[in-house]
Amino acid sequence: MNKIETAYLDVPRDFKIACESFGIGVPDFLQLIIRNFSFLYLFMHDDSEYNLATKAFLHAEDQFLSSQPHLKTNYSLKEYGNEAAPYFQKLVKLAVNRSYSSRMKREKASKLMAKLYAIVSKEIKFKPDLYLDEETKLTLSKDFLLISAIHQYPPMAFINALMRCISLADLYARLHLDQVVSNPALGFYLRVQRGYGQLIDGTHINTLGFKDFILDLQEFDVRYFFIRDLEKRMAVYRARLEEIFEEKINQYYDGE
Repeated sequence: MNKIETAYLDVPRDFKIACESFGIGVPDFLQLIIRNFSFLYLFMHDDSEYNLATKAFLHAEDQFLSSQPHLKTNYSLKEYGNEAAPYFQKLVKLAVNRSYSSRMKREKASKLMAKLYAIVSKEIKFKPDLYLDEETKLTLSKDFLLISAIHQYPPMAFINALMRCISLADLYARLHLDQVVSNPALGFYLRVQRGYGQLIDGTHINTLGFKDFILDLQEFDVRYFFIRDLEKRMAVYRARLEEIFEEKINQYYDGE
């Protein structure tokens, strides 16, 4: 189950249900979180979506990639170390500088990243675009390409691991059993669910199917209260979410 695909974008069923149930397009969500990844936030922390997006990919690496060393690339940026080091130092100083707002830090970091990427780009062989299907393209930012190169994982693997971190079954089972753990990927997803990025399809959330879906979801805790084991609760939630997704939501995406 934890095997991470590197040949294509492998959209897990849990992730698809989490997005499409709330009127969020899978490619739109992925493009937004990639765009919000910021190298600067490796060295700083705040309550922004940029912070959540950056930490989400690091969380995905820790949860799924670090245990699969065979996924590592053979890229090495060592020969560029001396030339690149001053820019990394400037990024760190910028991150801890209290004189600038977060927005200004990101603007200044963008200029530093352009120079840093120019130094190491000759060694980075990753393509700047990935395709979800023949017509749906994801554009990878310089920040994202650079972290992939430094951590030596293909961008495809990073994105596939990220999608594994977002599941309504996991979210609600942990919430209802009071076993919540830190998951910045889910944190970013919840921001999007609440309107960040304006990705939600307004027509979809006004359908009777969506309203029925929400009503059913609100009954989960009471209906399955007697199941106190986390894994069993997740399994039950996952099965029921699959059922109501097919019954109430999927017809909207099939154009019925």
